[in-house]
Amino acid sequence: MKIDQLLQLFIAHQNEWVSGNQLAESLDISRTMIWKLIKQLKEQGHQIESKTNSGYKYIGNDELNEQLIQDGLDTEYDVIVKKEITSTNSFAKQLNDQNHDDKRHLIIAEKQTQGYGRRGRSFYSPEKSGLYMSMLVPFHDAKNLNPGLLTTMTAVVVAKALKKMYPEIDFYVKWINDIYVNSKKVVGILTELVMDAELMQPSAIVVGVGISLNIQDIPDELKDKVGSISDKKINKNQLVDLIVNGFEAEFPHYLEANFIEEYQKISFLNGKKVSVDVINDTVEGIVTGIDKQGHLLLDVDGKEVTINNGEVVKVNF
Repeated sequence: MKIDQLLQLFIAHQNEWVSGNQLAESLDISRTMIWKLIKQLKEQGHQIESKTNSGYKYIGNDELNEQLIQDGLDTEYDVIVKKEITSTNSFAKQLNDQNHDDKRHLIIAEKQTQGYGRRGRSFYSPEKSGLYMSMLVPFHDAKNLNPGLLTTMTAVVVAKALKKMYPEIDFYVKWINDIYVNSKKVVGILTELVMDAELMQPSAIVVGVGISLNIQDIPDELKDKVGSISDKKINKNQLVDLIVNGFEAEFPHYLEANFIEEYQKISFLNGKKVSVDVINDTVEGIVTGIDKQGHLLLDVDGKEVTINNGEVVKVNF
C-alpha cells in the first residue's frame, strides 16, 4: 500500500525535510495524493510537520504502531499491537501453543482487561495511560534457566530504558520484579516458562512488562501502592524498542549476571529492614544486597540468609 511506502520513506528520513516532489516521484503518485496520505498518517497519530519551500518532516508517533516498532528492533520479532486484550502474557502463551513456529513474538496492548502479576494478582492496566507488553522467546534449555535472574536482568533493562525517556526521573527497583518512582510501584515484570505438554520440556519463555506511564485515576484501594511516571508525552514505540533491544543484548549471557552491580545501585532495599514472605513463613531482616543468582541477601540477627524465592511485603523506611 502507498501509505505504508510513504511511512517507510518518512522513517528513513526521520527529522529531515523532504519535498512533496521527492515523495511524489519516489512513490510515482501525484502531490495531491501525497497530501491525502499524509493527512491519513496524521489521523493515525503520526507527527508530521509541513513548511513552505521545505516540504515535510516526520517527527514520530506517540501512538503504538507495529511498523515503527518493527523498524526499530535489532532482532526479528513478529510484532502484534492490540487496542485491548485480556492479558499480553496470556495471549503470548496461547500464540505459542497454537503456532509452534519457534519465532520471537512481541505483543503490545493499550489496555488489559485481565492483566496479572506474580501469584496471580491483578495488574491495573487502564486504557491509553500505560504500556503493556510481552516478549515470547523460544527457549528449550531447562538447564540454563534461572527465572529469578532473568527477571532481575529485565528490571535493569527496563529501568535503563525508562531513564533514557525520562532523564529527569529517578527509578528504583524492589526485589524482585517491581520498579518504583517516589515510593510507588510504576512497573511490574512477570517471567513465565511455557512447557511443551507432549515433550514435557520448555518450549518458550514469556517476559511481561507492565508500565504505568500517566495514569490519572488510580482506584482508591491502590493509591497508597501504585503510581505513574509522568504526564510528559513520550514516544511509546521508541520505549518498546529500547526495552526489547536491551533485553536481547543481555539475554544470551544473562547467567553471567554482569548487570547485578547496576541492579544494586538502583535497589532501594539496601540497608533497610524488610519482611519477606516465603513458603509458609515470613522472614525479617536487613537487606545486605543481591547475589549473582539474583537472590536477596538478608542479615537476620547477625546471620546471612539467602532468599531465592519470596516476596518483600513490608519495608521499614
